Amino acid sequence: MPRRKASEKLRLLDEYIQILLKRFYLRPSADGASGELSSSELFACSFLGRKGRCTMTELSKECNLALSSMTAVVDRLVEKGSVKRFRDEEDRRKVFVELDRKGEKVYQELLEAEMEIIISMMDSLKPEEQDMLLRTLGKATASIGK
Repeated sequence: MPRRKASEKLRLLDEYIQILLKRFYLRPSADGASGELSSSELFACSFLGRKGRCTMTELSKECNLALSSMTAVVDRLVEKGSVKRFRDEEDRRKVFVELDRKGEKVYQELLEAEMEIIISMMDSLKPEEQDMLLRTLGKATASIGK
């Protein structure tokens, strides 16, 4: 197999990352509870499903959005019945968010869809390729931090 130039490797990596992003987070969800949510709303629900209750600041950092933008996303999620927002009793400046019943359903749908994709990807690889993929992705993600 011929060696690729660095520019070709970068182009391919970018292409693959874009495909994965579209497949996991930018896909239109026509069915179920997640069908009415935007990509930002889906990402927020996914994070809240994994982490549970958190502050608005934590959520905005994880979603890579300014706090004001995250507030708008959470406002829409509250309006749609997917998220609950409440203030800390001891420090009223702290605002917490967590999934509501509808948000839990959205998270379950997202989780099931993600697992289907991951299983399909892993099934297409031999066991040693799976191990190599996991090692390589681990190294790559470690190099850019969380």
